[in-house]
Amino acid sequence: MKPQPLPRRRVLRTVRWLAALALGGMAAAQAQTVYPSGSQQGMAAFGAFSQVSINCRDYTLGPGVRVLDAQHRLVPSNQLDGRQSLVVFQTDAMGNVFRIWLVKPEAAAQLQVPKAPGQCGLFFSN
Repeated sequence: MKPQPLPRRRVLRTVRWLAALALGGMAAAQAQTVYPSGSQQGMAAFGAFSQVSINCRDYTLGPGVRVLDAQHRLVPSNQLDGRQSLVVFQTDAMGNVFRIWLVKPEAAAQLQVPKAPGQCGLFFSN
């Protein structure tokens, strides 16, 4: 006896349900980015290559720095000059920034990462 094929409508409904489930899982994964221990957040202003100011404090980008955008894609260093963005970053033992994540403003409000010390304004602030 030959098995009966499933009705087309039922197959399409199942495929749509599975696609929605997969897309919902991807959105949840993006919203729950976990940053490594020692990360800090702040507002960055990128200058000429190897110079960045985060919360009005100057840093140097270390050799091999990795900059990732909000979709976790690598951003070439030649595209950073003059850019301003909210960031999460890490520094090495020499104080150079070696990893930066560019963060969207709506995601920055939900971060569980400490703010980097700043030197903006008349008095130093945290």
